[in-house]
Amino acid sequence: MDKKAGLYLDFHTIDLAHLKTLVAEKKIDTALVEALIAYWKKRLDDKKDAIYSRYIEYYLFFESLKALFFAVFIFDMKTAGTRHSYGIFPALAPAIFSTVAGGEKNTAGLMDFDYNGQQYALHYLHSGYHEQDYTIAALALKEMPIGDNLMRLKYVFERYYLPSSFSRDNRIGLLFPEAQNLIAEMVNPALAQKQPVTFSYLYFESLTKYVSQAGESFARELLEELKRDVHRILKDTDRSIILSTREILIVSVNCEQEIMKKRFAGAYFHAKSLLLAFQIHFHTISTPVTDLYALWSDITNDIAYKKKAG
Repeated sequence: MDKKAGLYLDFHTIDLAHLKTLVAEKKIDTALVEALIAYWKKRLDDKKDAIYSRYIEYYLFFESLKALFFAVFIFDMKTAGTRHSYGIFPALAPAIFSTVAGGEKNTAGLMDFDYNGQQYALHYLHSGYHEQDYTIAALALKEMPIGDNLMRLKYVFERYYLPSSFSRDNRIGLLFPEAQNLIAEMVNPALAQKQPVTFSYLYFESLTKYVSQAGESFARELLEELKRDVHRILKDTDRSIILSTREILIVSVNCEQEIMKKRFAGAYFHAKSLLLAFQIHFHTISTPVTDLYALWSDITNDIAYKKKAG
């Protein structure tokens, strides 16, 4: 695995030192390592692979890779269908589905799983809201600390893929396809004229408690009032995009982040007589937007994920 050329092409530099350590300590079969690397390389070499065109496939593939999962399945528990599959054991989907479906209805679990005389650890997490019921199952080496990786898979799945009615952190449509087109239309003409564009990303406290106490209609009204209150300190040319019940993205054309920092200095926001706590991050760009994902960590500072993972 030549580090300079990179097995991962132009995506990421992924540190596989832990895999090399496992091989050196003979804690993983060499044949399994070769099969994993061949699988990763095959997908990365195929420019028509879904990881090059769908953000959800991109994220879940790399999360599975980094965790050294031999197989990952996302099951629709109501239809017994496989929504997503990754790894070198795709044929195990029916057996793994039966195993997790027959287990206790816990939020998460860990089971022993035997395959071809090898013992693995089968981890699973349930994910569901209202009528939806999904399970994320991952096959890994025994005694591997992969809890954080599995939670990350769940977070990515809920955040970028599920219908808005599914996630407690309601996503208005699919984030990247819709937001990228909208943002590109907003900012690229100005960027082409060498005008800077600043993104102000606001992450508010959870509104879930207000939904459970006063209903979804109240929460929608609260969100609309919150958006109007945010615009109280903005200029008419600023635009806002509601990303979820907790996130609002402000797009300011021909504006540097120092100006936005001054506008938001000491700012507070309220709705329905509630004073809402929030975090904010600023990011300025000077080149046209062609790939929103490539900018997303800079725009958001990964505040939402840090809060969920913390």
